Amino acid sequence: MKIESKIKYIFCGKEQEIEEGKRKAYKTSYKKKLVNTNELLTIDSLGFRIDNQSDRAHHGGIDKAVCVYSQKYYPFFKEKYGLDLPNCAFGENLAIEDLDDSEVCLGDTFKCGEVIFEVSQPRQPCWKISSVIGVKNLTSLIVKESKTGFYLRVLKNGKLKSNDSLELISRDYPTLTIEHINQCAYNAKDNQENIKQILKCNKLAEAYFISLSKRYKEKEQGIQDWQEDVYNN
Repeated sequence: MKIESKIKYIFCGKEQEIEEGKRKAYKTSYKKKLVNTNELLTIDSLGFRIDNQSDRAHHGGIDKAVCVYSQKYYPFFKEKYGLDLPNCAFGENLAIEDLDDSEVCLGDTFKCGEVIFEVSQPRQPCWKISSVIGVKNLTSLIVKESKTGFYLRVLKNGKLKSNDSLELISRDYPTLTIEHINQCAYNAKDNQENIKQILKCNKLAEAYFISLSKRYKEKEQGIQDWQEDVYNN
């Protein structure tokens, strides 16, 4: 069966300073702009050349070169929680139409335009999502619903554009969906054996491996401190 998903939108951003009154002003590249549909964009090992990452300790890098989020989740949050979210509400680079976290697996390789990607880890959403969008509890809802999106590393540099398709070219870990990994990570106490299997996968990003190993060892449950909503403080 052919597995593919069209890129509906591409978003890239520059660093901005955010003042929202709940914390000290901070710099972020979270607010991204829609890229022209016909514009060919160059991608290298660190992602889109016209995109910026402000907090390089936690965002970007080889294992988190491109952030992907499913367009399926926007109507989900509207129907269940009444949230009418704007495009790029989750700071994604690629908004995809036909796949979601339950259908994408760790280590999947996709061809898109000239580029070849590999799925490296689930996204670990932080408090900035709630802060920038101004929606109370949004970060914690993303975690609770296991609808985080995921990251891609770049195996082959090249160019792509909106309306190109992500086409699956190989899958080695069909049981390790992004949704499954999220569900295990946020309830490590009850998923010890499952997490053992996830940690054996050599496609897992190093930083995520360290984070998940800690949660496994300490049998952690729920969101992490840096995912606490700014509006709860």
